[in-house]
Amino acid sequence: MVLAAPLLGGGAPAPSPGTGTSWLHVRIDEPEKRSRVHLNLPLPAVEAALKAAPDSIAVDGGTPLARDMNVERLRRQWKELATTRDAELVEVLAEEERQHVRKEDGRLVIHLEDDRKAKIVHLDLSGPVVDALLSGGDQELNIRAAVAHLRTLRGEVVNLRDHDATVRVWIDESVGGPEGE
Repeated sequence: MVLAAPLLGGGAPAPSPGTGTSWLHVRIDEPEKRSRVHLNLPLPAVEAALKAAPDSIAVDGGTPLARDMNVERLRRQWKELATTRDAELVEVLAEEERQHVRKEDGRLVIHLEDDRKAKIVHLDLSGPVVDALLSGGDQELNIRAAVAHLRTLRGEVVNLRDHDATVRVWIDESVGGPEGE
């Protein structure tokens, strides 16, 4: 529970509802397990928790990646993509799966559907969040920088549905997150 104090406000100013504070909302529902997790966290508290995280979780604001993921290649591809206009980059249409990756209005939009696993993944990230995430050193993603850019977003960021769980992540300025109810 090392991160509990920062998440509960220790080390971060206590935001008050309605003052323009950005709130990160996470909903995880697993009906078969009768499990529901609803998190409503002010982004300043999330940032404070990342600052307090031990090096094994966050290294200079980033997270080390597995050896098989080439972050430098991702950085290069994202930089090349930044110079292209809006486009459908990947489209795979098969009998039981559909994959779409596109650049749209400066955002990276990924939509995956797999009927065999009853899974749908929708990820919509703004360009500045992707830039911040890829600003880490060597094989690191800069989580702190990406979270800082989340303050500028509103609306759904992640929507994942599969046969046994639903995960939604969105950002707004409400404590309880009316979008998630």
